[in-house]
Amino acid sequence: MRRFSIKKRVTLWYTGMIAVVLAVVFAGVFIFINQLELSKTEEDLQGSVADFADEFEFQNGTYYLSSDVDYYDDGVMFCIYDQDGRLLHGSMPVEFPKNLKLRSHEVRNVKQGGKQWMVYDAAYQYGTGKAIWIRGIASIHSMEQTMRMVMLAFAAVYPLLILMIGVIGYIMTKKALKPVDEICTTAEEISSGADLSKRLLVPKTEDEMHQLTCTFNEMFDRLEASFEDEKQFTSDVSHELRTPVSVIIAECEYALEEDSISEEQKQEIRIVLRQAKKMSELISQLLMIARCERGKETFQFEAVDMSMLVETTLEELSGKAEEKKIHLLSEIEPGLMAAGDQMLLTRMLINLVENSINYGKRNGIVKVSLFREDGKIRGIVKDDGQGIKSEHLDKIWNRFYRADRSRNTQNQERGTGLGLSMVRWIVRIHEGQIWVKSREGEGSEFIFELKEM
Repeated sequence: MRRFSIKKRVTLWYTGMIAVVLAVVFAGVFIFINQLELSKTEEDLQGSVADFADEFEFQNGTYYLSSDVDYYDDGVMFCIYDQDGRLLHGSMPVEFPKNLKLRSHEVRNVKQGGKQWMVYDAAYQYGTGKAIWIRGIASIHSMEQTMRMVMLAFAAVYPLLILMIGVIGYIMTKKALKPVDEICTTAEEISSGADLSKRLLVPKTEDEMHQLTCTFNEMFDRLEASFEDEKQFTSDVSHELRTPVSVIIAECEYALEEDSISEEQKQEIRIVLRQAKKMSELISQLLMIARCERGKETFQFEAVDMSMLVETTLEELSGKAEEKKIHLLSEIEPGLMAAGDQMLLTRMLINLVENSINYGKRNGIVKVSLFREDGKIRGIVKDDGQGIKSEHLDKIWNRFYRADRSRNTQNQERGTGLGLSMVRWIVRIHEGQIWVKSREGEGSEFIFELKEM
């Protein structure tokens, strides 16, 4: 599952909290305004009924009401009932329930036919056992409709508002975390090994980013010093080992020319000589890598015919392939030119093909393809050997790492562990790419890409 970036997570949390707070605030405001409007309507209704009651004159056990009294005033309808609940005067809304019981001095909300009203009844005694009821009816349907429309409008605007807040929050978060992005970018450039002397730009403001940048720079200083010490050690050790190994090789070759020693002794000397030559090759590779990493090696970049170079490499390694009964096949597009150092590119091809031969199965096939694709030169070295376990695929490029156990434990042609490391290093120098595809028991496929001239 792909993980969200910090910017996205912060934006989501920020937007989510704002959304919840806005929803709670609006709900609270909506409820408060609704209750406030209902309370105001209730007070107005009670006041209107009291004012309407002032129009009555109670005298001598009866009541008097002016003939020009208005039964509708400021949105309130008035009805007059006797003590038995019979309607005497007034008017009421068409859909209002006519048989609604009278309740003295009690405000009620009544719903009927999708309409809503607020009702208030007041009883007034005007004689022995006589009473008159005044009912005030105020419609609250329009108010409820208005509140409902406000709620629908908010529901429509709410997502857009949250989206706008999210976009603004993301922009603000991105701007706030821009120094972190710059630190990551520079750190990746440094970690690639292209320029270990490069450092992060220290912010002027002494905040958390300033402290983080200084800490990273101190760490890079220690890493660079450690890496330089390692390169110096590799170079010094390689130089020191070169002479004694050369002496061992010379003495072994001299001893093999002597007739005074037995064949069994010569066989033992040949084993020593073979291992000494391996060590000499390893030392040569280490010296070349050390010199290149310290900038003491110059490369001769020129136009190189990669098609011809692959064919030459296959011819050179054909004898070794025959020893293992491996068939070398090729599929080469002619005339593919690349800008590079011919010696290094030759070493790259030899290492790749030798690797496939060393780890290929007996009577197997190693196929080398070279062709043009998307303006680049693509090469593929494929074998049908035992392949590489998935847990070793990302480690085979490391120096001195050998995944022999995952491939062929019976293989006698065990390498130095520098071949693929040097291949990747050469490809990087030429600003190319290389990767591997492999499945255990089915073989391996090394693919490289170089810029075409």
